[in-house]
Amino acid sequence: MSVYQEDYHLPEFEYDYEKLIIDRRGPVYVCSFNDAANLNAMSYAQMAEFNDFLIKVRMDKDCRVIVLTGEGKSFCAGFNLNDLALDPPEDMGRIQRDFYIMQRMCSDQIINMRRCEQPIIGALKGYAVGGGLSISCACDMRVLGESFKMNAGYLSIGYTGTDMGGAFFLPKIVGYARACEILMNPNRFGAEKLLEWGFANKVVADDDVVEEAVAFAQQMCDATAPFGLRLTKECLQASLDGTSFENVVKMENRNQVLASNTNDGQMGVGKMNPKNKQDVKDNPEKYQFHNL
Repeated sequence: MSVYQEDYHLPEFEYDYEKLIIDRRGPVYVCSFNDAANLNAMSYAQMAEFNDFLIKVRMDKDCRVIVLTGEGKSFCAGFNLNDLALDPPEDMGRIQRDFYIMQRMCSDQIINMRRCEQPIIGALKGYAVGGGLSISCACDMRVLGESFKMNAGYLSIGYTGTDMGGAFFLPKIVGYARACEILMNPNRFGAEKLLEWGFANKVVADDDVVEEAVAFAQQMCDATAPFGLRLTKECLQASLDGTSFENVVKMENRNQVLASNTNDGQMGVGKMNPKNKQDVKDNPEKYQFHNL
């Protein structure tokens, strides 16, 4: 196929997994960890599929917001210790296996969540332990079920309390002292306390957590242009890095100019023109955002 083909098309994206369920609800994709019998603990298979999904979905123009949740009673109970007990490959020692495969596979989930251009809303209930805590922190927004409890479970097995980006995200979400309180002891922290500390956007009944997050996501899709929403996440994530004020403003300037020159940006400005008031009222479909 020539690079000079007349039309350019992205491929159809297929998400055929065993340890993940991808439910496409229009522009909102609900991604569910699918190992309820093991409280969605992170097995090699689950982590590999989640990383694959996050890498693919970045280029999926039909996906505008992701809702992340877990099947069953819990979101994610940390690492699946059954997999940790597996013997390493014959040509690799355990420390090499743990460092080059296991630990990097774990942390790649967080890296790929951050690289993912679509906002990720956590719809979280039950336990988020260890790595589940870290994945919860990497969500852009969080709707918690009343049963939600998270803790730095690594500490209970002699590991450190920081892993998979938790030490990066959590102080920025709840503040340094509260992050210390969460990450320096294995106590469980519940939904209401976490809402008070600014970790959650809202707390709802467990049965409502996914639908509440989906409604939140759909509202974002209805009110924003796809490209503008992606650029907004890009800039917010850059600001977390300690990027200088002036560099953040430069990125804002660049993104604003880019967005203003898209079809959606030009249509949005036209929609606000008083001269088009009647046309907007008579032809609302003409003024819908659609341009990635």
